[in-house]
Amino acid sequence: MCADRANTVSVISGRNRNHMRLKFGCIDNLIIAAESGYYYGWNVSGRELVFYKLKELRDWGWQESVLEIMKSYQERADGSLVTVKEASVRWYFKDVDADFALKESNELLAHLQTIFEYMPLDIVREKDYVEVKPIGVDKGGYTRELLKFVNKRKGPIDFILCIGDSQNDEQMFKEIKKFAKAHSIEDKAFSITLEERMSEAKYCLNDYTEVISTLEDIVLPSSRVLPSLTS
Repeated sequence: MCADRANTVSVISGRNRNHMRLKFGCIDNLIIAAESGYYYGWNVSGRELVFYKLKELRDWGWQESVLEIMKSYQERADGSLVTVKEASVRWYFKDVDADFALKESNELLAHLQTIFEYMPLDIVREKDYVEVKPIGVDKGGYTRELLKFVNKRKGPIDFILCIGDSQNDEQMFKEIKKFAKAHSIEDKAFSITLEERMSEAKYCLNDYTEVISTLEDIVLPSSRVLPSLTS
């Protein structure tokens, strides 16, 4: 898909820049977004991959306070882990006893929301972590800017495929839906989730093997039957 210059392909993750560079830096003509879109870079053959900030943020005073609070939860929950990125702080509870993790994560979420109620921060609980980051640093904001950029640089967009498997990918699906409606291409915009749940995505696939199969059939059309997309 990246080999066809008519396409614009991007991969976005909450991982940091170094991780994304190691995983995807060898793929030419790929736009790589790290830390949920806070950093992005266009990988072009023969050039060093340079990351840019989606937006400039000036107030980082909240990070130290959030880190201190999260570390207190890490100390009392065996198996939990606090990670600090340039644009966010996360408390992971994937390896904590399920009942205790649910209690502690909900308590932490409520605690943070109360303390930082009047600050421009996005405080969320995902399936295995609680995260604090500035408002606007998310996959939705990145997707919105990417669509605007492609539409301006390459002309009217005639096909969109967006795939995600977590709750924070819903931000992308919402932006895809808004863009498709505004540009009258609802029938050419495909958003796909991998979880059977309430979602902004139009379709659902069962697992990653079906994602790979679908992408292969888009790139290399064949007589194979595409996995059914469940709406």
